Amino acid sequence: MSNSSTSKKILLQVSGSIAAFKSIALASGLIKAGFEVEVVMTPSAREFIGPASFEGITGRKVHGDTFEAGQMMAHINLERWADLILLYPATANQLAQLSQGFGADLVSTLFLAHEFKKPYWIAPAMNQAMWTHPVVRDNANKLQRLGVQILDPGAGRMACGEEGAGRLIEPEDMLERIQIHFEAERRARQPLALTYARKLNILITAGGTQEPIDPVRSITNVSTGRTGFTLAKSLEEAGHDVTLVQSESSQFQDGLRRVLNYTTTESMARLLEDELSRRSYDLVIHSAAVSDFRVEEVSKTKISSKEGITLRLIPNPKLVARLKDWSRNKNLKVISFKLTSGADHLEILEQLSKYDSDWIIHNELADVGPDKHTGVVFAKGDEKYQPVDFFKNKTDLSAKVRGLVQNIAERSNDLTT
Repeated sequence: MSNSSTSKKILLQVSGSIAAFKSIALASGLIKAGFEVEVVMTPSAREFIGPASFEGITGRKVHGDTFEAGQMMAHINLERWADLILLYPATANQLAQLSQGFGADLVSTLFLAHEFKKPYWIAPAMNQAMWTHPVVRDNANKLQRLGVQILDPGAGRMACGEEGAGRLIEPEDMLERIQIHFEAERRARQPLALTYARKLNILITAGGTQEPIDPVRSITNVSTGRTGFTLAKSLEEAGHDVTLVQSESSQFQDGLRRVLNYTTTESMARLLEDELSRRSYDLVIHSAAVSDFRVEEVSKTKISSKEGITLRLIPNPKLVARLKDWSRNKNLKVISFKLTSGADHLEILEQLSKYDSDWIIHNELADVGPDKHTGVVFAKGDEKYQPVDFFKNKTDLSAKVRGLVQNIAERSNDLTT
């Protein structure tokens, strides 16, 4: 990995968990990797570990007193100074303070000065019963909706002797995530015309399916295809061979070299199977909104509008689960999209566990609209999907996807056809 840490500044915030000792190891790892680190400790954190350890590692004074002489603007200055703010570990109490807007200590006051122009990460650590408690879940979900990235705790044996999810992410894993984040950011800032390690053959799906009711009516969704089209344009301009599989009704099609159209889920399935089996694609970006249901019996004639009708809907096959089976290239990589409505973090992870994509881009319906588009990038791990990045708008999303594509291109020796 290149030295993406050069001149990058980390604001490491520590709250009062028994796992707080791990933050010392993280601070040490960050300094050795070339990051600049400022540390903020809550009063309760000082009950578990002393500030002297951090001062010895970072060579900087540890912050903690909101009213310290000469430090009255620390809550503004530290937030502006950092490239990434990390709360590691975060207790249930600290999550509550942040989600409710309390300025009870320097950490929570710093949060109130955060403008969401830079990443704010939270790594929870607590008993498994606390982590799954509805109040804690509500607080975590509220912070996510604001734009905070919640890093899922691991599972295992707790200090209390119980087993379950709630263990703080290990320092070496946390360091790796930070390095990956800044490396992706570095790549995203590079011009689109950068020379990739290998030009990729990419298939992108976009738009929404239409499931007929009769010859003139159909069931569809609100997808316009803009996201998939934008990604296709961006990656084609970067030099990749791009095929856009786009809804016939979408207006976003002009300007690309190769566009194929579909209408129904069935027609999309036939098209994808044919394309993937005939041509060797390196990557599929599946952003299309595929209908979960279709009408069991489609009327051959226009249904009269004079009286009500009852439609029986049956499930459509999950196309994303079949992409790798259809693919001529058995090393095909898949980036898929997942939209949820009102789901909490645990529900999202449960839904993602059924996927076989290499990365999943998750949106909550309330966070998607003409003027907003925020979400989280999940990567497939050994046991479950893990959040690895956060995007705050459509431009940022395109940059994150380009970073993933660059990662695939750099590992092109693994992509045999």
